[in-house]
Amino acid sequence: MLVKRNYSGYVPSIFDAFFNDERLSEKPVLFSRPDFNVYETESEFIVEAAVPGLEKNDFKIEINNNRLEISSEKEMSEEKQDQKYHYRGFCYGSFKKSYSLPENVDREKISANYENGVLKVMIPKDKEEKIVKQITIS
Repeated sequence: MLVKRNYSGYVPSIFDAFFNDERLSEKPVLFSRPDFNVYETESEFIVEAAVPGLEKNDFKIEINNNRLEISSEKEMSEEKQDQKYHYRGFCYGSFKKSYSLPENVDREKISANYENGVLKVMIPKDKEEKIVKQITIS
């Protein structure tokens, strides 16, 4: 069992256990900085980001100075009313991630999809462009 430490004093208090219980706090958390996976197949490079809770319209993907830039910014508000109290909560989340594109990609055919909380950007390789170039020594 994981035990939460009490740093307010020497003797733990039942009030500390009650008032510091994370389950009782209703702080909405939208998202933090997502984790990214980048891998390569024979035909393309793939960038994946785990970003549950967003919609495909929340993302901005663009190529700027030979860099792939993936970003998102979202603000959400929630309002609850009951007979004896009024509660209003805000949450905000944003991130921006950039990757340098190699020379052998087809920038015109880059595509993306968002499914089950995973953003996936497919960057096809250009078959005409060769990465390896032989240089003759004179």
